Amino acid sequence: EKGNVGNAIINGIESLFEYNIKRLITSKDKLNTYVNFGYTISDYIDSEANGVVGNDVEFTPKYNIKSGLKYSYNKNNIELQYSYISSQFSDASNARKSDITGIIGEIPAYYIIDLSYSVSYRNTIFSCGINNLTNNYYFTRRATGYPGPGIIPSQPRNYYLTLELNY
Repeated sequence: EKGNVGNAIINGIESLFEYNIKRLITSKDKLNTYVNFGYTISDYIDSEANGVVGNDVEFTPKYNIKSGLKYSYNKNNIELQYSYISSQFSDASNARKSDITGIIGEIPAYYIIDLSYSVSYRNTIFSCGINNLTNNYYFTRRATGYPGPGIIPSQPRNYYLTLELNY
């Protein structure tokens, strides 16, 4: 059963700070660093359901942070990115523990680190990387239907190679 749980107020701020160092060591290299920060407050202010007023709106993490470094030399680029998502709830009751269905309950905070490298030469770009470098186990949502009720697990550490030809 789905329906409107109530009325909520959602306030927040999202910011991006970026800093570029044009020349680090030589005239051919540079360093870029950035932080993307999101802070969200989400509260139910009115509801006909018991125990909902004052709770957080579901699937609304309080903190969402992405930070990274990118180093470039000639046509070589290496980038390291850190992402953090704070805990959140999957239902308006803000249940911390799951029930037997796995549909309700807290979604714990998690972080991910990604590493990538690319090099370009004439009309060709080669890139490779590792997503989820630390091989963290986490989940981002709880499913109510297919593939069945319960959590949707994260991808494990994975690798990729890409060859791009531009003609």
